[in-house]
Amino acid sequence: MKKTIKFILISSAFGAFASNSFAQKIYWTDTNSDKIQRADLDGSNVEDLVSTGLMSPEGLALDLNSSKMYWVDFGTNKIQRANLDGSNVEDLISTGLVDPFDLALDLNNSKMYWVDAGTNKMQRANLDGSNVEDLITSLIYPYGITLDLVNSKVYWTDAAQARVYRANLDGSNIEIIIPGGSFLNPKGIALDLINSKLYFTDQGDPRVVRSNLDGSNIEVIFTDTELSENSHPQEIVLDIANSKFYFALSGTDKISKANFDGTSLEDVIIGIPAPRSLALSISDNPLSVELSYFNAHQIGNSIQLNWATGSEKDNAGFNIYRKFADNDFFKISSFRTNISLIGQGNTSFDTQYKFTDYSNFNNSEIYTYLIADVDAKGAETIHKEISQSVLFELKTQKVNRFALEQNYPNPFNPKTTISYQLEKDSEVNLKIYNEKGNFVKSLSNGFQKQGSYKVIWDGTDNNGNQVSNGTYFYKLITETFSQSNKMILLK
Repeated sequence: MKKTIKFILISSAFGAFASNSFAQKIYWTDTNSDKIQRADLDGSNVEDLVSTGLMSPEGLALDLNSSKMYWVDFGTNKIQRANLDGSNVEDLISTGLVDPFDLALDLNNSKMYWVDAGTNKMQRANLDGSNVEDLITSLIYPYGITLDLVNSKVYWTDAAQARVYRANLDGSNIEIIIPGGSFLNPKGIALDLINSKLYFTDQGDPRVVRSNLDGSNIEVIFTDTELSENSHPQEIVLDIANSKFYFALSGTDKISKANFDGTSLEDVIIGIPAPRSLALSISDNPLSVELSYFNAHQIGNSIQLNWATGSEKDNAGFNIYRKFADNDFFKISSFRTNISLIGQGNTSFDTQYKFTDYSNFNNSEIYTYLIADVDAKGAETIHKEISQSVLFELKTQKVNRFALEQNYPNPFNPKTTISYQLEKDSEVNLKIYNEKGNFVKSLSNGFQKQGSYKVIWDGTDNNGNQVSNGTYFYKLITETFSQSNKMILLK
């Protein structure tokens, strides 16, 4: 959705901060020759990275910020890592594993997640292997795993039950996304959060499949007619910027790629004995957003932020941070709860954004703001180099009417601000009701002087219990005025 805001563009004071560079290398594990290898995306320049000490290496993931690669070894029951060139191999976890298959990284929180078909568990630990946690202990035969860090979800496949699942990152709220019976042996899994799509491979009846993130709208992209019935599709990875996916095919011993819709299927690398896990790298680790400018200024008793992007790549959206005095920055708004902060995904066109901070500010205080963009995998880039500061000066205005303003933000999670004005001294009632008309909470109740007021609702009822997602109404009643507005709590 193109965002158009009416204000005059100023020339860029900061220039461009990003380059448009895409995946340059493809990495894979080979469980037959017991190697980890890489090559250019066209299949040239094949290199052996780790060729000793392995026994069936499986799940592979890259940390490009630290120039590290991580993998699980099915034969030695270890989780290991090394530099991207294969040097400095380390054992991170060497006890407690039985049949680990796949691994995924949460670099924002310095965590790694994996599934183990021998212990029937999903677990996580710090990136150095410390602090191992059991997340789910009732799995049957988990195989592939991937993370949605934007929505704090983990997805995995179960080869025995022929299902695809998801849950919260802490293992709670388990859901069956693709039920058993539709497919024979789902293996690799990947997410396209820009287009809200889930991709997975089915080894039992050679297929590549995609659906919506909730499992609806299932499409079979390739069948055994295109892939050959001797193929055994393994892991799948996405190059979202170029709308391509790559997948490993043991049996026919190759790595292939295609467009997201299944067109232009082609072999990239052939002659690999048993390719299993894949990963793509970005050679220069570019920022996902090219910022044109960012400014902040006071409007009335609020502070407005304006910024523009010259281009966006894999941009899920923006987070807003603020601090004052010597305090630390803290997040005041996020694209996850404020639709005006949702990014464009991939675009080469100028896009303009606006955010207004309606907080209760202190007079003569300096407030400093930062914006951060979050890519499709949940990685956040904070643009510290273009912070903006505003000296807030409280403006007194004569209130000449009763009014109940729309809450902000809306939708919200977990807090929202409700503003109202009193034309004269009044007895005031401000109450929250659910969509069935049932009373939820009283926010203001009693005599108040003429003036402007702001009240924060934290999403709890009168007993302090957190309420559920849904539509709510807030109603202001005085002796001579009554009005109600609608708001949405969206977790």
